Amino acid sequence: MAFQFPEADRRARVAHRAGVPVGPLALALLGISILLALLSVSYAPLQADGGTLRVANVPMGAYRVNVFTDPTPIPPDTIDVSVLVTFERGRGVAVGLDIEVLCRRLDGTGEELRHPATREQAEDPRYYAAKFALGTIGDWEIRVRIEGPEGEGETSFEVEVQEPGFFSNPYLILTAALLPLLLVGWWLKGPPSGVSRSDPRTPEPTGDRRSERSAGA
Repeated sequence: MAFQFPEADRRARVAHRAGVPVGPLALALLGISILLALLSVSYAPLQADGGTLRVANVPMGAYRVNVFTDPTPIPPDTIDVSVLVTFERGRGVAVGLDIEVLCRRLDGTGEELRHPATREQAEDPRYYAAKFALGTIGDWEIRVRIEGPEGEGETSFEVEVQEPGFFSNPYLILTAALLPLLLVGWWLKGPPSGVSRSDPRTPEPTGDRRSERSAGA
């Protein structure tokens, strides 16, 4: 026996009488609204620590080091290098560290860049962060140097810096992805009453119009 939901049926009938779309187009619009809301929360360049994981769980004395960069891809005018340092054996997050970020171009041109990573620059209090600009496109090596009471060391990784393009803007990607869904929803909703989707010609006259035409003849 099928379950019935009188309240849901009543709301659907009210929405239909009020002219509120309740078909596939409405579902497509609802999906767009949800995705936009999620995107507005998740897309916040340089406003939250984390991002792309570059170095994972590297041991340095009693510390375990994880390094992230944001945004991805990395443009020449901004980068956030975030460092999360924890203790081994689940002792929590390490504090009281001196962390420096060093950057150099792999082709050997230009000067080496040095920036301290501090908790003051981090949005999340568990992280150390350094926010700066590399300045030029190309391949870079980034080194993270850590010193603390229970260990010290250095880790490195390489990144490619490139000019932002069309697909680096998530809002444009979202628009391109959802436009076909919106068109499909419009097509499923159907044309105005009396017009056939398969026959673009003017609909045949109704019975009353046929009677009037016969009387006039």
